[in-house]
Amino acid sequence: MRGPDTSRRTRRAGSCACCRAACACPRGPWTISRPRSSEPDFSRNWRKSNMSETRAVRIGIDVGGTFTHAVAIDHKSFEIVRTVCVPTTHGAAEGVALGIRQCLETLVSEADIEAREVAFVAHSTTQATNALLEGDVAQAGLIGLLAGAAGARAKHELDFTAVPLTQTHSVAVHSAFLPPDAGERDILAAGEALKQKGAGAFVVAQPFATDDASAELRALDILNAAGLPATATHQVSGLYGLKARARTSIINAGILPRMVEVSSSTRDAVARLGIGAALMIMRSDGGVMDAARMARTPILTILSGPAAGVSAAILHEKLSNGLFVEVGGTSTDISLIRNGRPQKKNAVIGGNVLYLETLDVRTVGVAGGSMIRAAGRRIAAVGPRSAHIAGLPYACFLSPDRLQNATLEFAAPRPGDPADYAILVLADGSRAAVTTTCAANALGVLPEGDYARADSESAAIALTLLGAALGLDAAAAAAAVLDTAADKTAELCRKLIQDYDSAGAPLILAGGGGGASVIAPRTAEKLGLRFTLAANAPVVSAVGAAMAMLKEVVERSIVNPTDDDIRAVRSEAVRALASAGCDPATIQADVSVDARRGVVRAEATGSSALVADKLQEKIGADRARELAAESMRAAAPADLVFEDGDTFVFQGEVKTAGFLGIGKKRAKELLEAFGSVQGVKFATTEQIAEVVGEKVAAKIAEYFAAPDHEPIDSSTPSAG
Repeated sequence: MRGPDTSRRTRRAGSCACCRAACACPRGPWTISRPRSSEPDFSRNWRKSNMSETRAVRIGIDVGGTFTHAVAIDHKSFEIVRTVCVPTTHGAAEGVALGIRQCLETLVSEADIEAREVAFVAHSTTQATNALLEGDVAQAGLIGLLAGAAGARAKHELDFTAVPLTQTHSVAVHSAFLPPDAGERDILAAGEALKQKGAGAFVVAQPFATDDASAELRALDILNAAGLPATATHQVSGLYGLKARARTSIINAGILPRMVEVSSSTRDAVARLGIGAALMIMRSDGGVMDAARMARTPILTILSGPAAGVSAAILHEKLSNGLFVEVGGTSTDISLIRNGRPQKKNAVIGGNVLYLETLDVRTVGVAGGSMIRAAGRRIAAVGPRSAHIAGLPYACFLSPDRLQNATLEFAAPRPGDPADYAILVLADGSRAAVTTTCAANALGVLPEGDYARADSESAAIALTLLGAALGLDAAAAAAAVLDTAADKTAELCRKLIQDYDSAGAPLILAGGGGGASVIAPRTAEKLGLRFTLAANAPVVSAVGAAMAMLKEVVERSIVNPTDDDIRAVRSEAVRALASAGCDPATIQADVSVDARRGVVRAEATGSSALVADKLQEKIGADRARELAAESMRAAAPADLVFEDGDTFVFQGEVKTAGFLGIGKKRAKELLEAFGSVQGVKFATTEQIAEVVGEKVAAKIAEYFAAPDHEPIDSSTPSAG
């Protein structure tokens, strides 16, 4: 059972639950206080229940665009001990590290956690993404190590003057070329000359450095020792293709100084609290890496924020097949999970495909704080401007008294915005936003206790005024708002489903984020999918960061790889995780071979020994049967045809569109005992055995050999 947040909200002028400081938070002037002595204090109960054993917690922090959420989780039960929220400190001298420190200090204090009890700290970050979008990047100094005729060709590939980031921003590049055996003096002279031209970070590039990185490493060490931050192309990608590898490395160099500064500040904040646990950062592919790795390759964090939510969907919610829709205040992130795995793609920045795999997360400018736009007598759009960014409170979070005698106007919330946003002008001259959350509260669709639940009377006043402008009653206006928001969100969901050939797949729609109940249920209805709300939805990304597993990816360009080649790549990934502190018994590695591109890729995940027991908690046959039936959409309960303690194989009948639109066929599902739906795509028992073992492989091959079986992904699950 997950522990509830039993804090009570009390009013305090000028402060709010999210930030405990003066702000225009749409949730109103609230603060979190200690519960009364007659109320249960979960953090106190948690401490008492752990008095006789070694206590340890995992801390996850989600650095969002508006707020930074933190959560402390008991490492054994995975119950939530305490949650904290502060405004994201983009404008502070310390950057987002200040908000992280504030979260940590408050969390440790309120939950009475001792520094030695913190076993794991991980956070997502928007810093890399913001730097790329806003052009807050350093100029790059490119040092090419070239020789001979091949070097002349390579020099042409390294002919960069700038690498585009957006339509208006790019990373400027200054170049110098040296022989691979250049001496220390020449390398330092080149670095200093590039620094004089404006370079703030450096890239060392050599053809085929993925085969022999010694020259790149030597130059890298010389530059770093001289205080010149640098990265080598083989550290960013192990694939052939000098130009693409260098381009990716240049973007990495562009954000390197800023990210090193943020990493250092965050690490210092953790150390000042006496916390000895290593600081981890969410990667764009859903795993975490240590701060040292982030300081070398910060580009791996460009989708860190959305990745934390997807991590929670898989590890916390055990979502095997479905859409995860995380609804914030300004935007909604959508991802597709199939067979316990998120879909991935190569990152594209400035129109260029990079050597960088990220989760495929689609973002739409519709969320819980989206403001309403009107054209004539109809709803024209919902968003993209949000109340958060406009600096306006949600009307539904104000008291009904404040909304008495309010009027509605259509205006631009911020300079440059269209002047068609619905804004309430209050009797005292202040303004408030009419949002999707107001519409959901006016319509009464939010369950009791939901994070977005507000004063229904205030919501009704706001929607009555909006409806009057549209010639509708309050309920019709609210429904029109929610339908418009859901239509836009569902459109992106359909595109994601289409892109991965998942139409007709057994999907559900899981909602996360503080605005999940506002947007996600109606979106699911329009898609014809079952909706489920994630537990602890408002802090789901922080939970994802706390539960995330360490990850390492190794890619090598190998044409016609031998078994030894494949084993070597896999071993390299496993060794990297073991050296990062993973319990070797928890490390699982998937190896894929792209014969067309000549690429061998190993992806290893693992956890520390401290949490391995919980992440590997098994499910029983009854729960496995439920998951199998849900995945197959079976017409009748699925039959258990094989079980060995770690694996279940079920068979059931599913309806299909056969002759005259009627038909049935047998379906089979493989589930591993930790709750993830699996399957088989390999043809040979030997290949299957690499995943599940010899005995199970033989039985699986027998049951999945039937010609009517449609294979699905058999790779080892990332869900714990």
